[in-house]
Amino acid sequence: MSRKQFGKVIAPLRYIYSRSIPALMTSMKIYKSENKLSLTKETKIFIRYYTSHLNDCPFCSNSAEFMAQKDKVALQQWKEFMNFRNSDKFSEKEKALLAYLEEVNFTKTATEQTFQNLRKYFSEKEVVEITWLNATENYYNLMAKPLGLTSDELKI
Repeated sequence: MSRKQFGKVIAPLRYIYSRSIPALMTSMKIYKSENKLSLTKETKIFIRYYTSHLNDCPFCSNSAEFMAQKDKVALQQWKEFMNFRNSDKFSEKEKALLAYLEEVNFTKTATEQTFQNLRKYFSEKEVVEITWLNATENYYNLMAKPLGLTSDELKI
């Protein structure tokens, strides 16, 4: 299945999931659940890509970039993620999302101002989905990075 989707057996399957079927089953449930969210595919990939960069997880960053290329999601402005506040390549909605993700990842909470700014652009349901996606990306990052998974250099 991995060879068909990625052209190779990806590192988590070789090093993590081959040693823990319960971890594999949990990750598959997370992945399947993500498909049921109301957020756009681009927003979901955007969240995963940014969070994996914040967590310095090269495997996860590469995986998100691969999925963006596969789904024909433009990545040009994403290269400016770390300077989003000063970049004109991001909309106010995207900046609100990035500020929320950054704050939650670094402090595990969000100020009232950051949260209210996010709520200007996203519904309550979307805020919950954004937070859940960020949390699950952190789960993947905390599996991959400590176990030394590096980029699989996935390319379309």
